[in-house]
Amino acid sequence: MAAADDRLDIIELIHRYAVIVDLDRYDDIPLVFAPEARCDYTSMAAFLGDDVCPTGLADIERWMRRYNENRPSLHFMHNHVVDFLDVDRARMRNYLHNANSSITGIYETEARRTEHGWRLTSLRLDERFVDAARVPPPAPGATL
Repeated sequence: MAAADDRLDIIELIHRYAVIVDLDRYDDIPLVFAPEARCDYTSMAAFLGDDVCPTGLADIERWMRRYNENRPSLHFMHNHVVDFLDVDRARMRNYLHNANSSITGIYETEARRTEHGWRLTSLRLDERFVDAARVPPPAPGATL
């Protein structure tokens, strides 16, 4: 039963991530990411330039505000596969579809159990399709 609970908690992290992005809930970043977390959006470099690997809670918030704040998005996360590396570390893959920008891809995440529950330590997007005409530029002046 504990493994099933852990699996659900880990899957919940990617859903909470989508809520942060879709609803501009940046105060919830510490509920999803560990303090040392690193995100990798290298597959989107054609649209993002060199700013593709925010690291740490403050940098992840800066990045999310820059690329997501006040931009409509609606993420659908599905096809979750959770692999446990040990009792306190896990890896997950899931599919993504962002309806507003027609971005599809696969997220690969790693999580660790903390004193506050499971938190993502890494998140990597493997973008598979982007409708470039529907991806607007970053929000002006959206930096921390």
